[in-house]
Amino acid sequence: MHFDLKDLELFVAATEAGSIAKAAERCHTVASAVSKRLSYLEAAYGTALLLRSSKGIVPTAAGLALLGRARAVLHQAGQLEHELRGYSKGLRGRVRVFANMSAIVEFLPAALSSFLAAHPEIEVELEERVSAEIAAAVAENRADLGILSGLPAGSGLAAIPFREDELVMLVRPDHPLAARGCAAFWEALDSDFVGLHTDSALHYLMLRAAAEAGRPLKLKIQVTSFDAVCAMVAAGLGIGVVPRTAAAPYTASLGLVPVALKDAWSQRRLHICLRSPESLSAAARLLLNHLTGLSV
Repeated sequence: MHFDLKDLELFVAATEAGSIAKAAERCHTVASAVSKRLSYLEAAYGTALLLRSSKGIVPTAAGLALLGRARAVLHQAGQLEHELRGYSKGLRGRVRVFANMSAIVEFLPAALSSFLAAHPEIEVELEERVSAEIAAAVAENRADLGILSGLPAGSGLAAIPFREDELVMLVRPDHPLAARGCAAFWEALDSDFVGLHTDSALHYLMLRAAAEAGRPLKLKIQVTSFDAVCAMVAAGLGIGVVPRTAAAPYTASLGLVPVALKDAWSQRRLHICLRSPESLSAAARLLLNHLTGLSV
């Protein structure tokens, strides 16, 4: 059986794009060449890897099995090339990290700053994602490390405690809860809320808490960042629920009041997830040890 890394690259591109034409564009080649290489790959394996139709292509069961392995092989090959080429520039590693908004806003700026100062030869690629996407990316080898608030059941990933954060309700000074200092979430459900986007873990927590209280969650508006939540609360559009640390810079400047939540779910623990310590490159292991204070 003979095929090269380019065959695997084209297969992954076609599967992810759902189209040979889009894969060709992504890989800077022509569609006929992509189609020929994919047919050759199927012939080499002796089985169909893709189902073709007028709507595009989807992987067969065999194609899905190959997809996970191909991503791992391409990642390892790319990492090897990057590290070897990097020796001439003093660069010796690249780590891909997917993290949720809380981790990126509250904890990673200082942690990554000190890490990169100590290891200037290492590059860190950081992307914001929701928890389900983070776990999937780590499991599929699209990210080396993930930082999330809850690991999905049955993910097969290892998890290491990272940090804890506290969620608070953010209100204007004229809101009745402003003088309370502390309240249960259900006590605010008569008010409108400013929420995060539908896929966020915090949005799910608020929906679940309202459902458990037997009340609707009255979302006035949904935004995509904590600073936007704070701005909307200051504009009088509703109550926001945000991490206390993330809200701190805005409470004084916007005149907002944080109200502690009595609910147990307001105390969250963030975890770092990974496939296994053995799967990590030397650079990724260094970063993991830096973030956790452990030796993995």
